[in-house]
Amino acid sequence: MEHIGQGPINPTLLTIQKYHVFTNIWNGGEVTFCARYNFWRHLPSELVLQVIRNTMFGHILDIGAVDINNHLITALVERWRLETHTINLPIGECTVTLEDVAYQLGLPINGVVVTGTASTNWEMVCLNLLGDITTGKRIMGQRVQMAWLDSTFEELSEGANDVVIEKHARAFIMRMIGGFLMPDTSGARVHLMHLHCWRT
Repeated sequence: MEHIGQGPINPTLLTIQKYHVFTNIWNGGEVTFCARYNFWRHLPSELVLQVIRNTMFGHILDIGAVDINNHLITALVERWRLETHTINLPIGECTVTLEDVAYQLGLPINGVVVTGTASTNWEMVCLNLLGDITTGKRIMGQRVQMAWLDSTFEELSEGANDVVIEKHARAFIMRMIGGFLMPDTSGARVHLMHLHCWRT
């Protein structure tokens, strides 16, 4: 069997090869990536958990803490090809599909596609769907700080009605999305368009 080289067999397909992190490794450099994730510190009250368990995000609560293998993440990033959206391995190409994510997380993937608007009054969206409004640096464009979600919805007040409980559930689901399912590059904010999924 012939030796499998590190480089691509046909370099014409990989148009950004000279900018790829793998080029640095060929030249003897080292690269280490640390995955960004932001798990919730504690679970909300049982009343809020009951609401969440009745949504498609209920299975996420059962995952618990996850050990992130930064060496594996680094190896996959080194082999990720932006041109083809695949991970190039010595045995061939592979990619992560929506079906893979559904199997691992238990999230439904069939039904109507979820889309959101990019321009709206996001402060009013927060007020209408979360019952609170944030201003200043806590909201940046369409993204809100997860620290604000943590502090604002940390404790459920005694004798809270169903509307308040549902708002706490929305805030925690936003926290799940921004901290685990779809973290942004800051690792500290979550996009507010996800709130539109809970419009009544």
